[in-house]
Formats: sequence, structure tokens, C-alpha cells
Amino acid sequence: MNILRRTAMVLKFLLATIIDLIFGKKPPKPSKNISTVAELEEYIDSVVKMNRPPGLSIAVVKDGRMVYNKTFGLADGPGKVPATNETVYHWMSMTKMTTAVSIMHLQDQGKLNIDDPVEKYLPFFKVKHRSEDGEVITIRHLLNHSSGLANPPGMLGLIHLDGESHPNQVRLAEKLMSANQKLAFETGTQATYSNLNYTVLGAIIEKVSGMAHREYVVQNIFRPLKMNNTNFVYNDLMLEHAAVGSQPNGNILSVMLAVLVSNLSRIIRETVKGRMWFNKVYPDFTGAAGVIGPANETARFVMAFLNKGELDGERMLSSESVRIMTNDSHVRGKGGPATFYKGVLHGLGWLIWNDVERKRIMHSGDGPGFSGIMQLFPEENLGVIVQGNEWAYGVSFRGTSIRDSIAALTAGLEWDD
Repeated sequence: MNILRRTAMVLKFLLATIIDLIFGKKPPKPSKNISTVAELEEYIDSVVKMNRPPGLSIAVVKDGRMVYNKTFGLADGPGKVPATNETVYHWMSMTKMTTAVSIMHLQDQGKLNIDDPVEKYLPFFKVKHRSEDGEVITIRHLLNHSSGLANPPGMLGLIHLDGESHPNQVRLAEKLMSANQKLAFETGTQATYSNLNYTVLGAIIEKVSGMAHREYVVQNIFRPLKMNNTNFVYNDLMLEHAAVGSQPNGNILSVMLAVLVSNLSRIIRETVKGRMWFNKVYPDFTGAAGVIGPANETARFVMAFLNKGELDGERMLSSESVRIMTNDSHVRGKGGPATFYKGVLHGLGWLIWNDVERKRIMHSGDGPGFSGIMQLFPEENLGVIVQGNEWAYGVSFRGTSIRDSIAALTAGLEWDD
């Protein structure tokens, strides 16, 4: 896209955003009195009728089994295709949890140690510390976002269309590191969410295992857990049930896309009634984003983690690694891509709330066309998954997002038998 066309698109989306902020209908707010599944579903129905998002899937796991799985709205709005329990959505940054689990899986096998220097596996990994006595960056620092690596905004534009090859993660990490050697803060002093941390972790997985990062995740996590329709690429059955990513023109995130994605017009399938519907695209950086799958299979990943790394006789991770990921190496966050992360504890993959009434660990995912969240309450053996086909409903500039409200309302219901 040339500069004039991109500028015109940015201005178009900016104008649409201003109009929406002034005249647009606000998404419905949930009642404070929602206490039943029926009341929750009534609220969600009102949300999807406003296309915020067009389609939504929810799964709830409790005590080792899925106790709820329901879909709402449309997987493809223009095509009038309803969402079903088989509808697959992009996980976006929820993918980071599969990367963290893969790193711990390699440690379980004795193939690495999370306290090893990153440079041991990636000799090109060179950084510029802010002081002479800066710590050596280890794998642990990458896992809990305390490395000091920046979160380059241009990474959002690193995407490719269906049918194009996935980049080698080692080469991609080397290229990104060459342009991002200067640390944003001194290693270990705080935590700031960064996609670059997990891109480097994906490269470490490739280097240590000798496999593509995405293949390692599929072979060692998804297949043992019988997550057969969860992958980094669409298989034939996934294609039949693929949610189409969407984004309203009148949203600040659309402006960001137009600024950062050089080929945005190429990824737009069509625009209908002020909403873009995207072609199938993939993030280049599979360590930080890229998984695609249905909520009922995301639930199997959550169940395995809640069950100390095992599900139906198949072990995803050692119980000790699960314990470490849940309870160890917490670093207080200082900010990130949204103020949502400020003050939150960053663990080994998970974001942690353990200084409130209910201990909660979670990871969300947002990107072009999709948004999702998985929340775990380990002490209650409870997990909630929400996935939908719009980015905007996951990030709010007016307060708590719709996605997070739905997850909180779902987690607040009584799910015991």
C-alpha cells in the first residue's frame, strides 16, 4: 500500500472513530444482579446482536470436566454463518501460554534450564544494558517479561496470508533483536509485557528441539491432549468451522492497524456496514501468537493445567512445572500495551492476581479480528474461556472491556453440581 493510500485509510478510520465516539451506540452494560446462566446468556445475546463481537464462544471447566459450552452470534456475519461449538478462533496472545508450557516441557526433559542465559542457545542475542552491572538475561526473564526487552509496536504488522510460508522463528528473532538491542529497563527490576520476549522463546524452542516451534507445540501439547482441531494452520475441518475475524471501522484499533499493517487492504475480505471482515491471516511470530482453535479444546488445555499437568492419562507437563508456573517468579508489572497490565504480577507465562479474595491466573489475546481470554482459579479448580471474532470488544477505552466483563460474570456463577 503506498503512502497516500495508507494515509487516506488512516484518516478514514480516524474520522469514523470520532463519529462513533460522539454518536455511536454504546455496548450494553451487564446488570449487577446476574446470578444465573439464563441471565448471563440474555446479556450475551444483547451483546452479539450489537456485533460486539459478532460471534462468541464460552467454555467453563470445573473439577476436571467441562460443565458448560455455549456459542452465540455469527462466525461469519456477511455469510450468515452461525457460531457453533466447533467454531475456531485465533488465540492471539493466549498462544504465549503454549510457548511457556513448551519451555517448561523442555526443562522437564533436561534439555534446558530456565535459569540458563538466553545467549547460550541464541549466540546472536546481544543487548545494551542501561547500566554497566546489568543482569544477564535468562529464559526466566523472558517468561515473566522482566528481561527489559521493548515491545516493538511494528510487530503488529508482521502477518502473512493463508498459503504463505511461516517464517523461521530463529531468523525472525535474530532480525528483531538486531533492531531492538537497547533495553527499556534494567533486567529483573520490573515487568513490562512484550511480544519480543516470547518471539525469542519460540526461537529457543526451535533451536533446542530441532523442530519448528509450531510443530513442537502441536506434537507435545495439542495431540496428547486430543486437541485435534487446534493448530497454527487450518486443517480441512477447521476451515469448515473458521470464524472470520472482524473489526469496526470506527475504532481506534482500526486506526492502529492502518498505521502499522502495510498490507491492510490486502487482508480485508470485504467491508459491510462499517465493519471490516478479514481474510485468513497468520502472525509471523508464532512464539507470541498464532494458535487457532475452538473454545471446547482450549478448555482441555486449561483442564490439564488445573489437573497438575495431566488429562485423561496424558501428561502435558510435570506437576512441579505446573506448581512453578502458578506460584513462582512473580514480578510486579509497570505497564504494557494497555494500562490493564499495570500493577499486575507477571508469572512464568500467566498474569497473576493473588492479593485479592480469589486467586486468579489468566492470559488474554488480542489482535486483528479476534480476542479471547482464559481465566483459571486454581484453588477452586475452575477455568473460564471466552473467545470471539472481534478485536475491539476485548480492548476498551471506556472502562472494563465486554470480554472481561463476560469472563468475570461467568466466573462469578455457581458451577458446582
